[in-house]
Amino acid sequence: MITQYTRYALKALLHLAASDREEPLPVVEIAEKANIPRKFLETILADLKRRGFVISTRGKRGGYRLAKPPEQITFGDVIRQLEGP
Repeated sequence: MITQYTRYALKALLHLAASDREEPLPVVEIAEKANIPRKFLETILADLKRRGFVISTRGKRGGYRLAKPPEQITFGDVIRQLEGP
């Protein structure tokens, strides 16, 4: 069984993967569309950034985007990184 933290991380990554926009998605938009509490999502995205799954951009047009193509990120990789082996 996986934690709520990992479920939210997977939901956020799926939302980023499904986005057809080239520019980063703001945290507020991801939180609303993926139905994740914003403050919790900020912590999750910072963790995903540290682990190399997402890239962040600061500023007015800032936000998050995937660090690599969606087909190179697997659920298994994410779960192992967040939950352990």
